[in-house]
Amino acid sequence: MKSQLKSFPKFLMILLALSLLVVTSAGGGEEFIAPVPDSSIPPANDGGPDGCDSSRFKCVMGGEAVLDNQTGLVWARDSQIFGKKVDWEEGVKICENIEIGGKKGWRLPTRDELITILDTSQSEPALPEGHPFLNIDELATASGRPAGYHYWTSTAYKDDSERVWMVSLSVGKVQDSHKLMDETVWPVRDGE
Repeated sequence: MKSQLKSFPKFLMILLALSLLVVTSAGGGEEFIAPVPDSSIPPANDGGPDGCDSSRFKCVMGGEAVLDNQTGLVWARDSQIFGKKVDWEEGVKICENIEIGGKKGWRLPTRDELITILDTSQSEPALPEGHPFLNIDELATASGRPAGYHYWTSTAYKDDSERVWMVSLSVGKVQDSHKLMDETVWPVRDGE
């Protein structure tokens, strides 16, 4: 085996070592489930049937975005506006360049911002019942299997510049992910 490894070009050995590092560190990081929101948070289901005019959420920008009255943040209404998963760096660039509802200035949410819209008393997705967001479901991978509800955040993971936090909307799980992985992008911006 050692003689076979010596015949591998050095760059292939480095690539193999890096891929093993990614595999062994995936899932080994810190994670937690966001808490169930308290009763002081306005309900998302006391408005119209589409959730656009509740105490908590209001659709803005021609219905293309949602203002969260609790935080003042504005979210793209379509949680999968790009229709595909991308690596973290591409996600950052997409948000910087996208125009939604005639507005620019979008970005990836921080971990804490994305946690604010979770309701972990719900699952599949862990969002408030009656929310106005669209396409909160699983994207299919190239193989046709469900890809999950994993969304990038802009929050760096501890002291590792190659990892960031991501949030799974399936049950509200928050965990780290390598920036080279493909996850979903959900743009947010500060209030109008």
